[in-house]
Formats: sequence, structure tokens, C-alpha cells
Amino acid sequence: MLHSITDVHAHYDEAVFDTDRGEVLRTLREAGVCAIVNSGSSVPSSRRSLDLAKRFEGVYASVGVFPLEAYNVPSGWLEQISDMAEEDGCVAVGEIGLDYHLEDGAGPTYAQRETQKNVFRAQLELARRKGMPVVIHDRDADEDVIRLLAELPCPGMIHRFFSRAEYGFQLLEMGLSLGIGPAVTYSNAGELVQVVRQMPLERLLLETDAPFLPSARFEGKRATSDMIADVCEVVAQIRGDVTPQEVALAARENARRMFGI
Repeated sequence: MLHSITDVHAHYDEAVFDTDRGEVLRTLREAGVCAIVNSGSSVPSSRRSLDLAKRFEGVYASVGVFPLEAYNVPSGWLEQISDMAEEDGCVAVGEIGLDYHLEDGAGPTYAQRETQKNVFRAQLELARRKGMPVVIHDRDADEDVIRLLAELPCPGMIHRFFSRAEYGFQLLEMGLSLGIGPAVTYSNAGELVQVVRQMPLERLLLETDAPFLPSARFEGKRATSDMIADVCEVVAQIRGDVTPQEVALAARENARRMFGI
């Protein structure tokens, strides 16, 4: 069994954990998971993430507004996120970013994209003021994400990286880290394999996006942070120069450096 597993992006505040949340989080510690960053996606979910951080050992929070929540932010939302970012247990601003994904052939309108960019920009500025790292969601919006990060550089990570290798290397050149999750365990990992093979190990962070993305052998089930062990196995196989435990330890140290956890 691996030890020192750190999951830098999860959503244990989701309703799918309502019946057994405490049991799951306690069991994960017994399975070698030493730290989890629970990511907010709205004002209410950011509050829930902070509540989890205060209740459970080894759980931390990031606070922020997810791009698809940008259209319905409440009055005073930025001040609320700013206040929560000051609370004990908060280690980052996130999950923030841009999402231009096409659903049923339609994506966000021009006005919606502009709204997303405005909310993203405001949170990048907030992170810069507070000297905090950011956790960035980017789905089919690579060019605009790069443009805004060039305008407002922040330390941080691209969550659940799964894009072109060229883009991944561009992000690494900008000083960002990449969140590598269970997607790498699937046969369609594509260019992600190239990025994992060539990226500096000190820029590797591990995540599950629990409950949303299980590793391949648990496909169809609820994702939990212990599935990072499968990610470590595959990363070690791809790189060929490290063991799964060394992958876990490197990612643990990288998370400690970035988030102070």
C-alpha cells in the first residue's frame, strides 16, 4: 500500500457523499491518504469546503466560483470569497477558470464567455492580492486561459489537465503545475502520456476530482482519493525512472510547497 498520498482536488461536499462522508474520509486516512484539498465551485460550496476542512484532519479547502457558476453569482460574491480565503484551512483560490465546452453542439454565447472571463479575472486579481495559489479549470478554452494568465500571472495548477501536449508544455514554461488524475489510467489518455513522460516531476500534482473521475478499473463507480494509487502506478510506468511510491512522495512535496499542507 502506498503512503503519503495527497489529493489536491476533490469535491467531498457533493451530495453523493451525504450518507457516508465521515466514514469515507476516515477510511481514506487508513488507506494512505494524508491530505486532501476540497475545492469550492460557488459561494455555498466554498463554505461547505471550509466546513469540511474544520471538521476533518488532513482536509483543506480552496474557495472560488467555477466558470459555469459565473452567470448566477450573488451580489457581493467576490467579497464573500475574499473573506473565506482568509479563514483557517483555506489554501488556494479555486476552482476558477473558463469552460467553453460544446454540449449538444452548443457552447457558451459570446456574452457568457465574457462573463466567465470577468469572473475569472476578478478571482485572479484576488489571488494576487492575497498571495495565494490558484486552482484553474480549463475546458476547451486554452487560448483565453493562457491570455489571462499572461496578463495576471499567479502561481498555481491546472486542474485535471487533459489537453494538447504543446499546451501542457506552454503552461509548464509559465511556471504552473499540472494536476494529473485518473484520466491517465484510461486507454484514450493520448497526448497526456507524452506530457507525463516529459514534465518535470517537481511540477506534478495528483488529484481525483472525486467523485467525478474514477480510475479505469473502477469505471462507473464513485471516485475517491485512494484511487490516486492507480495514478501513481501508471505515472511510474510511463516515466520509467521512478517507483509509484516515489511519485506519491514527489507529489506530496509539491503540494506542500504550493499549498503549505
